[in-house]
Amino acid sequence: MITIEMLRQKIESAGRELEEAVDMSIELRRQSPTVKAEVVKIWEEFLGSFFSYIKQKSKESKDNLLAGISWTRLKLF
Repeated sequence: MITIEMLRQKIESAGRELEEAVDMSIELRRQSPTVKAEVVKIWEEFLGSFFSYIKQKSKESKDNLLAGISWTRLKLF
């Protein structure tokens, strides 16, 4: 049976991996404009794929996984 704690651990683990990817991206972007553009493409592909997957699963389950998330509270920008 899946538990809240299992979900928390999975997301925390993914978060650590993504933080490493951000750090790598910053380092790579300093190398050249060409590398910087490639890093942008990688992030666009990842984010597009990730949000598409959430949208697909939300439709399939008829349960919007992003419903109830306050984008303001996330303080993205």
